[in-house]
Amino acid sequence: MQGATEALARFAATTKLEDVPPAAVQAAKLAILDTLAVTLVGARDGACQLLAQWVKDQGAGAKATVIGQGFRSSPLLAALANGHAAHALDLDGGMHLSTQTLPAALAQGEASGLSGPTLLLAYLVGRETGHRLDAAFDAGRNEGKGPTYRGWHHTGTNGSLAAAASAGVVLGLDTRQMQMAFGIAAQGASGLRANMGTMAKALVAGNAARNGVMAASLAQQGFLAEEAILETREGLANAFCLEGECDWTVLTRDLGTHFELERGETTKEYACCTPAHRPVEAVLTIAKEHGLRAEDVDAIETDPHSFSLRRERPADGQGGQYSLRYCLAVALLDGEVGWRQMTDERVRAEDVQQLMDRLRIVPLPEAPHLGRGGKERVTIILRDGRRLTTEIGQTRRLSTREEIEPKFFDCAVPVVGREKAERLRDLVLDLERVPSIGPLMTTVQG
Repeated sequence: MQGATEALARFAATTKLEDVPPAAVQAAKLAILDTLAVTLVGARDGACQLLAQWVKDQGAGAKATVIGQGFRSSPLLAALANGHAAHALDLDGGMHLSTQTLPAALAQGEASGLSGPTLLLAYLVGRETGHRLDAAFDAGRNEGKGPTYRGWHHTGTNGSLAAAASAGVVLGLDTRQMQMAFGIAAQGASGLRANMGTMAKALVAGNAARNGVMAASLAQQGFLAEEAILETREGLANAFCLEGECDWTVLTRDLGTHFELERGETTKEYACCTPAHRPVEAVLTIAKEHGLRAEDVDAIETDPHSFSLRRERPADGQGGQYSLRYCLAVALLDGEVGWRQMTDERVRAEDVQQLMDRLRIVPLPEAPHLGRGGKERVTIILRDGRRLTTEIGQTRRLSTREEIEPKFFDCAVPVVGREKAERLRDLVLDLERVPSIGPLMTTVQG
């Protein structure tokens, strides 16, 4: 499509906060609140601590907060660490669009005293950019087509340009500079699904956030790149999509007048890859309704979702997020699948290991489920031979303040304490009137 890059760059460079529908602004604040919470608790993950120590060892200038780690680093390295932590527990929402955009905006703007309204705008513009790119490049995902089904991880590919948009808003880039930022960010756009269930999986979000900060900064200084990186021959779409796979119409339709967040934020209740959510919710529902204990269960008949849930027998918390066997076992044992279940200690616990040894996962007799619509049937087969079945359509998502705030405190309080968590909540929910994000970043430093 001719002019796609320029159209997206013009949107990113010229949109003002007053152009954004109020419903999207309110949803953005809840999304930021949720993302900061999961970043804080994610920072305690072993992989995040390894990366944070690596960042600290680089000895870079202390300009941007590494969330939950108690120190500052360069904007590039803070974006890397914070993007990784935001995605580390797979507890973030909104198709993971927050894990690149928010870290990029915070890291780029902290040293200059970024205001709350500009942070909101940067987040909204970056997220909408990522959403448009995902919708266009992955239009065939529900039919098992497109770059996702060839192994690309959109969080790092499209997410690099989304992060560049957020960082570019913070720097006040014009349309031409934003085009250059997209071209520069595309040079580092990458991420492979084969790493799902390893420490490197969440690095895809950190790399994208870092790419965005670097791209916007270089573009501001006059660094040049291909000006039509999305649509040009051998550009992004040409590299990632086969002929006919890209839906160019969704990239620019109603761009600037309609925002994905108008529908509200939807974030996760379960700390695992999304395809596991319906089986998890079904098992929790059946177990609660029938008063089941883990020892009552012989097998679970469900779609194994093996395309995404790659890890049959996980050895650590990262693998647990991508193991249907583990998620269902721990759901039966603990009655929940939250961040406390995604630790190395819980995965390796004797009761979990014994149940995983015994539990049979039986594929459904029909063809595997690919799309996100419709209903999914799950049957628990008891050791006495009984079969208990339920169907799950849309899984539970947290979307209102009343639903998201308890999750926020559950994640944030163990890291920063109740008083700081309440202060952080108040700052985020009042971002339109916050003159500088400095106090917010002090609160999340840990």
